[in-house]
Amino acid sequence: MTAFADGTVTGFAFVNSSVTGMGSQAKLPAGAKIYPPGSKVTGVEGCPTNRYHTDGMIVAVIDYQGRPTAGSVTITEHPARGGNFERAPYYIDLNSGRTLQYLGPIFGNGIYDVLFSYDYNTGIAKKSSATLTLDRSCR
Repeated sequence: MTAFADGTVTGFAFVNSSVTGMGSQAKLPAGAKIYPPGSKVTGVEGCPTNRYHTDGMIVAVIDYQGRPTAGSVTITEHPARGGNFERAPYYIDLNSGRTLQYLGPIFGNGIYDVLFSYDYNTGIAKKSSATLTLDRSCR
């Protein structure tokens, strides 16, 4: 018998490198906007503002309740220029509460599908998915 566990991709946020640099201990800064799954981000929202691109980094906001377990986040890119590209998964240690997972360098417009898999205790992973569309005018 396994304990109940529930996890979901709550949305996406744009943060700077001081947040992503915290790894699994990262916390969403006060006032940070969470874009719900299915959001379309337009204009200059979330665009990097410096030449080093140390801000405007995209994280998946994951809410999980249950015993500590393993999880993974897999991104499939559908760039505006065409194609489908599945990235290698990010493996994460999940604890109860909110987890931020950096999605890697994402600068191009397109659709990004995120698959969150977790709780392998029964042999079959539980899953949650979300999509983010970028249609920005970044410099």
